[in-house]
Amino acid sequence: MSNLGHSTNDFDARLVIGPIQVGGLLSAALFGCLSCQSYVYFARFTNDHLILKAAVSAVIFIQLGHFVCMISILWTMTVSTYGDLSQLKVLPLAADLAIPLSAFTAFIVQSFYAFRLWKLTQNIFLPILCEIISVIAQVSTLILSSYAFSMTDLTTFEDNRIVLITLSLIARAVCDIITTISLVWSLRKKRRFDIENVTSTIIDQLIYWTTETGLATSLMAVIVAVLFLVLKQNFVWFGAWLLLPNVIGNSLLASLNRRLLLRETQIASTQSRGYSFNTTMFRAGYNQSQTDLTDLKDLKGRNVEVFQEAERSMDRE
Repeated sequence: MSNLGHSTNDFDARLVIGPIQVGGLLSAALFGCLSCQSYVYFARFTNDHLILKAAVSAVIFIQLGHFVCMISILWTMTVSTYGDLSQLKVLPLAADLAIPLSAFTAFIVQSFYAFRLWKLTQNIFLPILCEIISVIAQVSTLILSSYAFSMTDLTTFEDNRIVLITLSLIARAVCDIITTISLVWSLRKKRRFDIENVTSTIIDQLIYWTTETGLATSLMAVIVAVLFLVLKQNFVWFGAWLLLPNVIGNSLLASLNRRLLLRETQIASTQSRGYSFNTTMFRAGYNQSQTDLTDLKDLKGRNVEVFQEAERSMDRE
């Protein structure tokens, strides 16, 4: 009894409640962004492949469950168990449920990026490597979640399962980094062989957006892993980990919804070329003939084909 009382007195609830509360509130804000992006996606991309729509729907519903878990965690830790430090030495049941939900979100999105990498490069090695690493992270996380349901002490659980936690976090980070670098390298390689100005502009935008969304998930995964290895005693890593699935989900929808900007770029470029073509002909003193109109339509058609090819590289189709 004296050892139990001493352990309870040494336990600092702020190091558990604080990071989880901040992480939970920020995760709720990111879920709001995910909901807005979901509305835009389903409203504007009605012709996307059914499998892609199913993947996006799965991410949304999984994150809805994650959001409900966040509400339950915050309620349990700050209201129903207020003043009872012994209850804070074990994570609430909702936190145990949030672990596999987060894993499934990450696995779906990483599988999508691996498939996109295969469609872009037509090389099976890197996509398979990324998928294997993602499966390793997924399996280790699911095994970890099974142990979490039988947890009796949070600190002891963290010490005993350090290998599984480290493996799952590092595997996620490595998968994201490899996928991002491979996608950017493949796009830059394609750019060197394209002479069309419109194509180069679109590919430049794809490179920028791929780097931006890829770095968001990669850096977040790396930050969680580093915090766990360096500051695991204060559970800051767990608060950051609560943000990770919503960051991943938002990166997926951001990469899909940005196709709207690609369309605007293609339309603006086509109109600019058409205006320049007509102005040059007028200044030269020529009349617009039927042959000129045919050439202009062909030019626009080529630009449309270029855009469609770049857009298809971002889809699952």
